[in-house]
Amino acid sequence: MRYALVKERRREAEPGLSGECPVCGSTLVPKCGERRVWHWAHRGVRHCDHWWESETEWHRAWKNKFPAEWREIVHQAKDGEKHIADVKTMHGRVIEFQHSYLKAEERRAREAFYGSMVWVVDALRRKRDMQSFFETLHVGQLAGLRPLTFSVPSTWCALLRDWADSRVGVFFDFGAQDVIRFGLPVLWCLSPKRAEDRALLTPIPVANFIEAFCNGAPLKGIYAKVVESAVKFPAPAAYWPQHRRRRRLPSFQQYMARKHRARSRGRM
Repeated sequence: MRYALVKERRREAEPGLSGECPVCGSTLVPKCGERRVWHWAHRGVRHCDHWWESETEWHRAWKNKFPAEWREIVHQAKDGEKHIADVKTMHGRVIEFQHSYLKAEERRAREAFYGSMVWVVDALRRKRDMQSFFETLHVGQLAGLRPLTFSVPSTWCALLRDWADSRVGVFFDFGAQDVIRFGLPVLWCLSPKRAEDRALLTPIPVANFIEAFCNGAPLKGIYAKVVESAVKFPAPAAYWPQHRRRRRLPSFQQYMARKHRARSRGRM
């Protein structure tokens, strides 16, 4: 836990302080070692909120993109049940940052509890997820250009299978890997609107994601005009097994190739 109540004020962990848990009211002690990020911990128990997971640098980096007063907010249901939301915006929307494996039952329970929420998932936790994800994109179909959207089989990739039945938006974070495709950091949005065995994926610039949740602005994807100059799709050759690099061009590349040929003929 990053924040505790110290004399009724939210404070981060520091040596010598004693805090109070905002959920259960019990005593918290600061853990300020050299190997892990500084945090608060309960005396004798792991955590009073069983949905809480140990915070990583990835969690901290994402939370730091939002105002401090929005981080680790206690959300209480009408029946009195309490849980700590990673980020809760001034508009009442919750953002949960998920690094560890999450059982489907708990995921559904959280979505029902928070209602208006989205997930941001650390997509680099398992070694094969990135390759499998972009191989799935490679066999997908172009579903739209404004914004750029792909329809892909949801059963080909473990990452998609884990989150396929989520009722809210899920954003996969591959870190800096997507900069080489789009020229800027993006999240891959898995839409809750999808057909059976098919998933809709849209690349969303990280800056647009943050602006949408901070200012209530519309969530903007990448449009075709940007794609023409910046996107490099599919993934770089280093991601692909040798026997798969000679596949037929996916529908998006066919579209761009036809457009390039048409423009070339117009210049002659």
